Amino acid sequence: PQCWIVSGHAEVLEGFSGGLPLSNTQMPQALYRVMEPEALHRRIPNAVRYMPLTVQNLDGPTHARIRKLVVKAFNRRLVESLRPYVQERTRQLLAKVPTDTPIEFNEGVARMLPGAVILKLLGLDPDKYLQRLKGWSDGVTIALTTFNPRPEWLDQLEVVVSDMVEVFREAIAKRREQPSDDLISELVTAVDGDARFSEDEMIGTLLIGITAGHDTTVNSLSLGLQALANHPEAWSYWREHPERGLACTNELMRYIAMSTAMPRIVAEDFEWRGRHLKQGQLVMLMIAGGNRDPGAFPQPERLDFSRPNDTVLTFGPGIHHCIGHLLAKLQLQEFFGALTQTFAGAHLVQPPQ
Repeated sequence: PQCWIVSGHAEVLEGFSGGLPLSNTQMPQALYRVMEPEALHRRIPNAVRYMPLTVQNLDGPTHARIRKLVVKAFNRRLVESLRPYVQERTRQLLAKVPTDTPIEFNEGVARMLPGAVILKLLGLDPDKYLQRLKGWSDGVTIALTTFNPRPEWLDQLEVVVSDMVEVFREAIAKRREQPSDDLISELVTAVDGDARFSEDEMIGTLLIGITAGHDTTVNSLSLGLQALANHPEAWSYWREHPERGLACTNELMRYIAMSTAMPRIVAEDFEWRGRHLKQGQLVMLMIAGGNRDPGAFPQPERLDFSRPNDTVLTFGPGIHHCIGHLLAKLQLQEFFGALTQTFAGAHLVQPPQ
């Protein structure tokens, strides 16, 4: 991909700090490497219109304004209000798990929790949208997490973005008439002084919320189960120390590489630790590398629930710190806490595909 790879803990932390000329405005600039701007706007007009408005694609005053509004809407009270739903949904899923026959965990269990939770958060009916959600998430992820997306992947991106935009526009209109206790209502009513969301900004926020808030947590449930199955001593530790559920969650996220990397664009020529970076070049801040740096985490290849882990990079520390971190940690903590209490262990029938 012809990019800079930044992998040490201190260096990744520095990259996220906001003190370097590294821009977060990746979309559609990254896609201009694949297709001329005019052709791109013709081919995927909705994707090009709304995806750049997602909070992780913004810099400067625009990012600061939208982030403050999103934080006001996506607040701790709203997240905590979902805890009983997460607990009950987890209980229902685990109650259906057989102990004498293999199960397909990723699709049969893992996808059923975060998908339902993110839809509940938005005030959208899980029974109606849960199956569509996987298609939405796949369409965005496949197109936008590669350096050279194929044209057909961009076409599918446009299909799913257009579908989501239609759903969100209708939901926003309903919440304007009758607000409810959900994130879309909070976005509609969020204010910070004179600042409010435009409708396009709300849709951009919802696009990233429903995809990033779903897919990463699904992956983490499956990779987390794999890690715990391969480390029975860690399973037993969580079972015996339920009060350390949050610390165990942080270590598990570090170990499985819940977040692998975040891209940045060099905004202007500068020198960084003896390297000369030029405007327009791509930089990959390797979160997973920083989380395995032995200088920050002794014996980083060990899954160690007793280790201090307050410097874990999983959610991208700094000015672009993941807004959904509370919801992700809540789900992982509740699920694995219940899993380790319900079952004595797990056996992998075959390696994950």
